[in-house]
Amino acid sequence: MKRLAKRMTAVFLSLCLLLAGLCAAPTVPAKAAADEGWVGAWSTSPVEFNLKKMLDLEWIKCDAGLRNLTFRTRIQPTISGEDVRITLSNEFGTGPLTVNTVSVAKGYEYLPQAVQTWTRKTVTFGGNSSVTIPAGETVTSDPVGLSVEALEYLTVSLFLKRTETMKTYGLIGGDTYIMSGNFAKAATTLGVPMKLEADFGEYSVIPALTGVEVYAPEASSAVIIGDSTLANDIPILLAEKLRNAGITNVGVLQQAIKGNRLLDDGAGFLGMAYGEAMVDRFARDALDQPGVEKIFLKVGVNDVVHPNCESLKGEARPVTAQEMIDGYKQLIQEAHDRGIEVYLFTRTAWKGYTRNVLGGGTDVEWTPEIDQMRQDINTWIRSEDNPADGCIDLDFMCADEGATELRSEYTTDGAHFTALGQQAVVDAMPLEYFQ
Repeated sequence: MKRLAKRMTAVFLSLCLLLAGLCAAPTVPAKAAADEGWVGAWSTSPVEFNLKKMLDLEWIKCDAGLRNLTFRTRIQPTISGEDVRITLSNEFGTGPLTVNTVSVAKGYEYLPQAVQTWTRKTVTFGGNSSVTIPAGETVTSDPVGLSVEALEYLTVSLFLKRTETMKTYGLIGGDTYIMSGNFAKAATTLGVPMKLEADFGEYSVIPALTGVEVYAPEASSAVIIGDSTLANDIPILLAEKLRNAGITNVGVLQQAIKGNRLLDDGAGFLGMAYGEAMVDRFARDALDQPGVEKIFLKVGVNDVVHPNCESLKGEARPVTAQEMIDGYKQLIQEAHDRGIEVYLFTRTAWKGYTRNVLGGGTDVEWTPEIDQMRQDINTWIRSEDNPADGCIDLDFMCADEGATELRSEYTTDGAHFTALGQQAVVDAMPLEYFQ
C-alpha cells in the first residue's frame, strides 16, 4: 500500500509541474448565458486540481506555480459557424487568474502543435488582449472573426505570466502542449504533451479552456454528459454520424468525467479528478451550455460500484436505488423547466471489472447483490414512470441473458468501451432524436 501511495503521489507531483496561474489585467464579468445565435461547438467539463488540498497541505500559505508558460490546445468543433468565441474558466481557482495572451487558429491533422498562421487571430475580452478571471468565475471572449468547419482542427493558445492560482482543468476533449515562454502566436511549438496515462485511465489535461462556440443562428447543441463510459470518442463519433446523415445543425458537446457519480462528489485520493456530483454540476455543464436543446445522460454505475471498493470504504457514501431514481427525476425536471429534452441511457453491465487502481490489484468484485441496484434502476429507466423524453437501451451489448456482462469485443476491462463498443453506443442513438 505504501508503494501505491508513493506512486500516486509521484504521478500527481509530476502533473503539478505541468500545471498551475495569477497576475493582473482588465477584469471581465462572467457571461450569464449565451447570446442568441451562438451555439456550443466544443466543450469539456472543468474539474479541480489542487495539490495542497489533495495532500491535506492547506496549512501552506502560498501556492506553487511556474511562470511564463504557454498552453496550446488542439480541439475539434462539432458544428460549422460563421464566427467563433472561446470560454475560459477559473471555477476552482484559489485567486484571480490572468491570461495574458490568447490566440486561435486553424490547425493540422498530422501536426498537432502547428497552426495555419494565415488564419491566426488574437482573442480579446471586452476589447482587451489580456483578461483577469475572478476565482469561481468564467469569461467568454469577444467574437473572433474566424469561420469554423465542423470536425476540422482548431488550436487555442494561452500565455500566462503566472500560474499559481490555476486549479481548473478539463480532462478530455483535446490535446494540450506546454512550453516555457510566450508562444501563443508561434507557427509551431515543441511543447511537452499534457497527458497523464496510468492504471486508472488516460487523461488529456486542458488548462482553463472549457468551451468553444460558433455563430450559427439556425443550429442547436446536444450535450453528452456522464461518467467514464462516455468520456471517450462517443461525442466525435456522434457528430460524424449526424453529418453523414445530413444533420448539420446540431453541435455535440463532451461533458463526461471519469469516475463521476450522480449523487456524490468524487471520493478518495483521486476524488477531485472524478468531479462534482452530477446533481450539482448539471446546470453548469449541461443546462447552461449555449444553444442546448437535448441532453443525453449516462451516469450512476459509480454510485453502485465505488461504495463497494476496498480503497473507498468509508469514503464513498452508499446510496439506494430510490435515491438514484429521485436524482434522475430531479435532473429531468430541471431540464424540462427550461424546455430542454433529456434522454437516458441504461446503465451498462460491469461484471468482470475489478478497478485495478494504480496496479493495486482487485479493488471491487462483482456480485449479484451489488449489481441488483443497477438492474432496478434500468427497470425504472425502461418504464413509463421515467419522465425522460427517450431511453437508449444498451443491454444488446451484453454477452448473457441476464445482461450482467459486456461482450468481450465491446469492453477493455469489463466496464469501459473499446472503439467498437463506443461505435455500438452511437449506432444505438436514433437519428429521430436529433430531427
